[in-house]
Amino acid sequence: MEREELLRQCRYYKGERKSPYGRWQQSWYWDMERVWVASGGRFEGEGQYYMAHGFDTFEGQVPFSLLVTMFTSWGKTEYDIPAAIGSFYAIVREYLGE
Repeated sequence: MEREELLRQCRYYKGERKSPYGRWQQSWYWDMERVWVASGGRFEGEGQYYMAHGFDTFEGQVPFSLLVTMFTSWGKTEYDIPAAIGSFYAIVREYLGE
């Protein structure tokens, strides 16, 4: 996918060199989108682990490879990912504006 198409799918990252957001959570979303765009939308990360556990894919709401970008970053701070997945879902719901 071309960079411009990826950027159109972003809610926070618009190609800036530095995050324009002061709030930590928004800057994290911005950075996850930046990484996703930099990978050409082909970030694989922990996608197989995510699918093997049957976690919610938020189909039609978040591109799967972006969701995996977010999950991979979030998962680095968790000891028991399956037990904590609800907190990841909360982060994604906030990202979606729910």
